[in-house]
Amino acid sequence: MATQPTASKRAPPAASNGNRRSSVLASGTKFSWSDVSFSVNHKKTKSSEKTSTKILDNAYGSLEPGTLTAILGPSGSGKSSLLNILAGRITSSSSTSITGKISVNSVLVDPVSNRANVAYVLQDDCLPKTTTPLEALLFSASLRLGVKVTKSEKEERVNAMLEELGLIDCQNTLVGDALTKGISGGERKRTSIGVELVTSPDLIFLDEPTSGLDSYAAWKCVLTLKKISVDDNATVLATIHQPSSEIFQQFDNVIVLGKLGLVLYSGPVPKLASHLSTHGYPLPFETNPSDHALFVIMTQPITEQISNGLYDKAVVDKHDLEKTETEESVEGYINEGVYVPLIEASFFKQFRWLLKRECRSVYRDVGGLLGRFGGTIFLNLLFGLIFLNAGKTSTSPVDFNNHFGALTLVTISAMFGTASPALLQFPSERPVFLREYSTGTYTVMPYLASKMAVELPLLFVQALVQTLCVYFLIGFQGNFGLLVTAWWALGLASNSVAIAVGCTVTNVKDAAELTPLVFVPQLLFSGFFVSISSIPVWLRWAQWLCSLKYTLNLLLLIEFSPDVCSENSETESNCNSLFARNDISSDLIWFYVLVLCGLFLGFRLLGGFLLVKRARTVF
Repeated sequence: MATQPTASKRAPPAASNGNRRSSVLASGTKFSWSDVSFSVNHKKTKSSEKTSTKILDNAYGSLEPGTLTAILGPSGSGKSSLLNILAGRITSSSSTSITGKISVNSVLVDPVSNRANVAYVLQDDCLPKTTTPLEALLFSASLRLGVKVTKSEKEERVNAMLEELGLIDCQNTLVGDALTKGISGGERKRTSIGVELVTSPDLIFLDEPTSGLDSYAAWKCVLTLKKISVDDNATVLATIHQPSSEIFQQFDNVIVLGKLGLVLYSGPVPKLASHLSTHGYPLPFETNPSDHALFVIMTQPITEQISNGLYDKAVVDKHDLEKTETEESVEGYINEGVYVPLIEASFFKQFRWLLKRECRSVYRDVGGLLGRFGGTIFLNLLFGLIFLNAGKTSTSPVDFNNHFGALTLVTISAMFGTASPALLQFPSERPVFLREYSTGTYTVMPYLASKMAVELPLLFVQALVQTLCVYFLIGFQGNFGLLVTAWWALGLASNSVAIAVGCTVTNVKDAAELTPLVFVPQLLFSGFFVSISSIPVWLRWAQWLCSLKYTLNLLLLIEFSPDVCSENSETESNCNSLFARNDISSDLIWFYVLVLCGLFLGFRLLGGFLLVKRARTVF
């Protein structure tokens, strides 16, 4: 984006007199943009040159303090794209080209650097399902407001916001989701708004805040935004899809996006009808002006709309209707922005609040706990009954194979049992992280540390329960504590792999489809189906990424200790053959431990890197 950096800082916190805005912000913020163009670049093919599709073409607009402005347009007109560009949520890259000028109070700014000063409410309500409106607002206020605001002042501000948004009655009810009963859709939307407004921003951007709400809830939501813009002298901009007359009249100004990425109208709401009438499209009797504008855009030929003067002539002159964007026309505009969030809270404060939320999430998610431990108990009791007393003798080859097979199957079950909850849960938590990271609520390290602090004891308890179910039934002879520790280490490593996978996908379906690709190859290097010595040399390197392999190495050394293997000559021969086939040595036991630790930390860091990379490019 061809812009200049800004020297503006995060808005200072409000005083403790009950007002959400300080006297410094009394004048409000004027926000304007011009010549904003956005194109999506397509890759070259053998039969054609690199081309691009223009989404926005020389868009312009201006927002005044104390006003509520709507971006209106048909589906695919670029409403959300424009809002994301203005908020700094989209940057130029190899696949996108963005140009234009954006200014705050008549000073050119870089939207990516300025995005910490913009309260951005997403179309989808990215809130933890196990939190409450009160906890969500208090979490945001505690981490995003500086140390100059005392704890009592933050609580006072949160209570005032809950009252202003009409959330007092449901402040202690879980947010919930599609599968968990919680507050209503309108209350969830207002909670999302409150999470951003609790920091007293001057600029408030919302992507379709009425989406998914009934007519009354949508009207009440827009009425709340109108009240905030007037009472707090805030500058509010929202995309809206086909608003009713009652909702449309609440807006002060409207920006209508037409075809070819052009701006059809930008100005006061009452003048939209006269603009359309002046250029040959009179408003029918008792028709909503917003509906009429959309109807004209979609039904009338674009050439006719332009010839009738419906679009700004200066902007139309810049647009070449016959021109096809090529690689040459967008060259030089690719400027990848890098966003580093402005963090107010210290590392330990971030960690403390995140840990508190993670703990609440665990004990409130009763269904998740029942599924995790219920599945562990059922499967391991089943293994214990099938392999009953299989570990008490290893004299004959059959007995030895049963003993080895029981240990292997229990370990494979442990791997999937600890990875599955993270694979199913993390994709739903990922949007919450991206939203909170992009607003400077916290950084990735305390986020990962808080999850680790909760998962360490949780996975240990899961490993302990598993061991209690199988140890006595199967008759394992290894040290009980060491077996628990080994399965715990496997759980930590597998959980880290699952988190790394969850960071690369956007939904549970994609994560489930990737599960076999990530975990099934580990079975091939476990030594159960084929010995490591039988695998081609050029493929053996993959075992270094397989936590199952090194956990089994440890478990076999623990279970088939010298005391067990020296029971008789046949047992000793079976042990030596097993260790040889799988390249296991008691001298390398600490090496196996270090490999598991490395996999645990490595995949955690990889997941954090992928999360930050995603948050820095687009959200």
